[in-house]
Amino acid sequence: LLFSSPCLPFSDAQKKAVLNWVKELGARDVPSLYATKKCQTLVKDLVGQPTEKVTARSGNIFYINNIAKAIAHDYGNTLTHFAMQDYPEDGRKGMLQVFNGNKMLLDLPSPPAAQVDRKVFFIDELLQDSSGDYFIPGHFF
Repeated sequence: LLFSSPCLPFSDAQKKAVLNWVKELGARDVPSLYATKKCQTLVKDLVGQPTEKVTARSGNIFYINNIAKAIAHDYGNTLTHFAMQDYPEDGRKGMLQVFNGNKMLLDLPSPPAAQVDRKVFFIDELLQDSSGDYFIPGHFF
């Protein structure tokens, strides 16, 4: 898991050093670098690459996951499925339950970004709408 983080990349030399350090500390059944790479490849083949690297116009780098795929995997996992709580649903044409609208507007934290037509928009970043007006979004629904 440590070697799989896109935000904290390790070189092969660093991975070898960590694995050797763990062995020197007396840990048993420490996998080889080859075995960890083989396992990572197998997991990526089964799960896919969920994280996409996105660079904002400001130069900040963000990593975005496909939420629909993540939720589908969580619902398919018997360990996590029953612990999940469903949040209100945006029915586009209106809410079926009054509390859904209230919860979406007031209780849920805003995501830091929204993706529309493969373009990523961030809160607190200057945007221009189709009429040419500029605005800075503070919240996405």
